[in-house]
Amino acid sequence: MSKEKFILITWASSGVWEQLAKIYKEAGEKVVNISRRECQYADVNICLSLREGEEIKKAADQILAMDEPIEAIINCIGVFSRENFSTISEDEIKRLMSTNVKAPMLLVSHLFERIKKDETDILNIISTAGVAGKKNEPVYSASKWAQRGFTKSLQEELKDTACRVISFCPGWMNTDIFTKANVSIDTRKRMQPQDIATFIKQILDLPKNIEVSEILLNRK
Repeated sequence: MSKEKFILITWASSGVWEQLAKIYKEAGEKVVNISRRECQYADVNICLSLREGEEIKKAADQILAMDEPIEAIINCIGVFSRENFSTISEDEIKRLMSTNVKAPMLLVSHLFERIKKDETDILNIISTAGVAGKKNEPVYSASKWAQRGFTKSLQEELKDTACRVISFCPGWMNTDIFTKANVSIDTRKRMQPQDIATFIKQILDLPKNIEVSEILLNRK
């Protein structure tokens, strides 16, 4: 009898990614969350921030200690910023690069041999800012281009395995990432969390011999 698999979601404690955990939980899947706060829909919560290398290693070690295969890793961790080119700060560069780039890179690196063994799918949440540069978002755009570049490299590395690697680039969503960055936007016409979460699950539910390499998603 095969072991029960689990879905690993980073930052599933709020917003779109909490909805994603909810959808998987309702579908009978085991959900593991890595975030600073607990997710009410997760079966296992690993409460770490993932911004520092030591914490990323601790989280990976806890995942490696689990017996069940990893069905999919959905890297949702990310922070947003908006600034003029004349006001870019070193602290902001460090903050965004540590969260948006270093965290998913190191987590995948620490789990890499397990990923190959379990034939794990990887879906990295990027942004349309990682496809086309955004005005007044130089640091955020740069971090998302870097994350997309890492995803492309990962696709090449795993192309001869059963692992699928997906670059998911959504546009404006109704999420609290902007509130946390003290950015005021009109969320009424933004893509809704449940719609995004449902679509992500549909992509990963496709047969293993179908790989959607990149999704560019915008509101109408």
